Amino acid sequence: MWFVWIMAAQAADVRVERYRESGSSRRAVADLRLGVDGLGQGDERVMPYVCGEVMPLPRLSLEGCGNGSGIWHQVDGPDLAHFRVRATLIRRQQGSIDQSVVAGLGFMEVQRTLDRPGFRFGQASTEAVEAAGPEASVGLKGRLWVMKGGYLTADIVGGVAHVPGAPAVMGWSSPVVPFASVSVGLGL
Repeated sequence: MWFVWIMAAQAADVRVERYRESGSSRRAVADLRLGVDGLGQGDERVMPYVCGEVMPLPRLSLEGCGNGSGIWHQVDGPDLAHFRVRATLIRRQQGSIDQSVVAGLGFMEVQRTLDRPGFRFGQASTEAVEAAGPEASVGLKGRLWVMKGGYLTADIVGGVAHVPGAPAVMGWSSPVVPFASVSVGLGL
């Protein structure tokens, strides 16, 4: 069969020409960002922050963010971790730069010491070290395409979560947990 296709292509004088990729045909697949995440409820400690995001569809992504407690380090300290689906609401491209407004839905986990496996939704006892609940966020994302398959990125996100166990786990006055983060990184 291959032989027939090759002979047909030669007989038809088929040419393969190089085309120039336009800015609108660029598609982000994944990125990894580093930054800071301010803890809610008046905690003034700012933690290092890592985000990984994969984009299975042009306007839809899956993201996980946190300081890596229990995975990359065993430092005993507070952490907010986010796991969410993000949707691009508005996207603007100009040359090698694209900017987006994104909204996210998912859940947040708060913890005061080393992470334990799993997520604890609902109320927590005073002995609990972690709790989780639903969250919503909105953010601005920018990309600067520095080569055909790679870009630099910056992401600013703010949102709110409802974590019923947050007062027991973190000693906060409310289960409503506001958050904000800034991160920069690389993507392909």
